[in-house]
Amino acid sequence: MPQLSNDVDFSVPFPNQDLKWRLSFLINTQPGVVGSSAGSLSWAGLANTYYWLDPTRRVTGVILIQILPGTDPLAGRTYGQFQAGVYKALASG
Repeated sequence: MPQLSNDVDFSVPFPNQDLKWRLSFLINTQPGVVGSSAGSLSWAGLANTYYWLDPTRRVTGVILIQILPGTDPLAGRTYGQFQAGVYKALASG
């Protein structure tokens, strides 16, 4: 149903990474470009709802945008900026 979701390109948030899938998570096996640890877990919902869990750094984040279609480019950038801001704050604090 193209009216509900755009195509997903995982190379944008996870460039040159070997990604794995377990239960209801996407697992990045290498450190993320914004600071997440190898082994961090993430997922996205249809209405541009995102979360991630970083057990190594003991941090998690949720952003619930609630718009369609899914994987909206602006929503994805907003999530990326939110996640980068969290790791920047952790590094400076």
